[in-house]
Amino acid sequence: MNAGKLKETHSLDQEEVLHELMDQYADELSYLAYSYVKNIETAKDLVQNTFVSAYTHLDSFEGNSNMKTWLYRITINKCKDYLKSSAYKRLVLTGAVKENADTGANPAQRFEQKEQATAIRQILEKLPVKYREVIIMMYYQDLTTKEIAEVLKIPEASVRTRLRRAKDKLTPLLQKEALGYE
Repeated sequence: MNAGKLKETHSLDQEEVLHELMDQYADELSYLAYSYVKNIETAKDLVQNTFVSAYTHLDSFEGNSNMKTWLYRITINKCKDYLKSSAYKRLVLTGAVKENADTGANPAQRFEQKEQATAIRQILEKLPVKYREVIIMMYYQDLTTKEIAEVLKIPEASVRTRLRRAKDKLTPLLQKEALGYE
């Protein structure tokens, strides 16, 4: 009986940790997932799956990295698995992959910001994944090079190299956009 109460208390602690993680990282992970799958609803589903995986494997988290990088790694793996799945390939082949519209309050006040964000997102999408992901993690999720290295399981020097190369590729694209060329 005492062991049952101990297990129940442990389960409640895990649930509290999960809720804290969801509150803290859901938006960041959703943006990360969106950068891979280009669909808001799919990204949200993948983030939910990330939290389910994190919850079921919380006991096995060894603390070799921080919780944030662990969640990023799970999310990236979920996204890559989804993109390899036959369900996704069928969607692409049938042309059913569409970007969902963002429904925000006061769209007239945010029109220019949305236009700029869309333009930047379109430019980022032109980058290869290995460059796009480091830019997003560095500038949108505020991860350090060390954290990015942990998430991607690559050396920090490789992260810095990818960032430099990504910036080199982005600069002419951003300049072209600013000048209004297509």
